[in-house]
Amino acid sequence: MINESSSTKVILTICNTRCAYCSRVIEQKLKSMPGIVDISVSYLTDKVLVGYNPTETNTQVIRESIKKLGYETVERR
Repeated sequence: MINESSSTKVILTICNTRCAYCSRVIEQKLKSMPGIVDISVSYLTDKVLVGYNPTETNTQVIRESIKKLGYETVERR
C-alpha cells in the first residue's frame, strides 16, 4: 500500500478531451500504472490531477502514457 502523505502531485492540462469517455479512458489507464496514488480527470476543464509515488513513477512516464492514448499534455508549474 502506498502512503499518500509521501506522494507528489502534478496538474496536467490535456489537449483534445471532448467528453466523459475521454476522461474515463485516461483515468483507467493511469489507475493501472504502478505508483499512481490518486487521479482526477475533468474534460470540462481539460485538467488531470495525479498523485504519484516518485520512487515508482514520474511525470515523464505519466505524460507518455497519456500521449499513447492520443492526448497531448502540458505540465502546469
